[in-house]
Amino acid sequence: MHTQYVPPRPSETRRGIEWLKNFAPGDVETAQLLLNSLCFVSGTMFRQELFARLAAVLADGHIETPAALYSVQSYDPPGTMFHDHVTPVVSSASSMGSELVVQNIIGAVRGSLVPRVDIRDAAELCILRQRRVRSLVFVSDQAGSGRECEEYARTWLRNKTIRSWKSLKLVKLYLVLFTASASGLHRLRNSGLYDGIWVVRHGMDFASAQWNDAERSRIRTLCEKYARREGEGLGWEGSQGLAVFEHTVPNNLPSILRQRRGPSRRPDGWAAFFQHRTAPPGLMQELVGYAPAHDRARGLRALGQQRLAHAGEIRTHYRSGVRNLAEILGHLAAGHRHAEQLARAVSVSVPTAEEVIVQIRGWGLIDAQSRLTDAGWAELRAAKAKPRRVLQQLQGSQEPYYPHSLRESRWP
Repeated sequence: MHTQYVPPRPSETRRGIEWLKNFAPGDVETAQLLLNSLCFVSGTMFRQELFARLAAVLADGHIETPAALYSVQSYDPPGTMFHDHVTPVVSSASSMGSELVVQNIIGAVRGSLVPRVDIRDAAELCILRQRRVRSLVFVSDQAGSGRECEEYARTWLRNKTIRSWKSLKLVKLYLVLFTASASGLHRLRNSGLYDGIWVVRHGMDFASAQWNDAERSRIRTLCEKYARREGEGLGWEGSQGLAVFEHTVPNNLPSILRQRRGPSRRPDGWAAFFQHRTAPPGLMQELVGYAPAHDRARGLRALGQQRLAHAGEIRTHYRSGVRNLAEILGHLAAGHRHAEQLARAVSVSVPTAEEVIVQIRGWGLIDAQSRLTDAGWAELRAAKAKPRRVLQQLQGSQEPYYPHSLRESRWP
């Protein structure tokens, strides 16, 4: 029988211990909180969950077919698709990191779907026209600031033919992401470039971390105080990321986690945790799969659900298939009714949150808008109620009682 490997906290690794020595004594606790809030996404988790999300989007009728799939790449602002032999194809010889991994996932999805869903090798504009492609689906590992995915869509739309097709609603643009920060997702949806965006994990950033306001303020101050360059402390464009992938270290992480030099308290200079965009040998293997534990009680207290946070075992006859139902109902009652909001609040994937919402809606606890019904409110009140205490009663007896000793009387 094999025991499951449990990764240590990042602050407990040799690299983490040395990194914490960069900071003044009064800042060590805050630096430790930041370090232990990182999420290390394994390659297996990344591939399986992104594959499942992409396949579901393509197969479940969410988009019009035929569709062509592409991995999001970085392009210079003046770049244009299908101009001077520039094509959207990722070269297997030159691509590295996220783009290559995503391209492999796209290839696996292509092999599992019927031909009409995905147009293969659509590297030329004439192929898109001949096959009457109706959807361009872009895939990426994450959207921290959202700029890369935004610019990638604009690169396509600089082509006058693609722009005309989109204007006439002959072609729509879609985006599928493994993870996205709240700010990055807000930026992309407000841009008007995409007709639909799907994510696997919503959050993995400062906004979704289970910190209170004071902790979040101290961490931001720490990142800016020890950053080597002013204005780069909170990651690329201030996106404040906390996700680390087995295949890459994103640049939206705070710079103090990636920089090789900085204002260190160590006599031998700054001790780096990551090496810019890569992890040192052995560190990723040691930490892959680590994520901070979800504190259910803390999340409920932040909502003002004090009684629910202090409740012990959740009493409900609807437990089958749903873990911590009362916590979920508490967040829905607080207005976290969208699957992405709920997923971030209870630390699950967005597809899992979608499944949970459908299930408890079927039980009649929420309505079509994910608002609690009378049955849902009753279930929530029952979870808050204190358990009854049953005291042991003395067992009666019909036998006469005889004292074994008498106590001496007292005079007043």
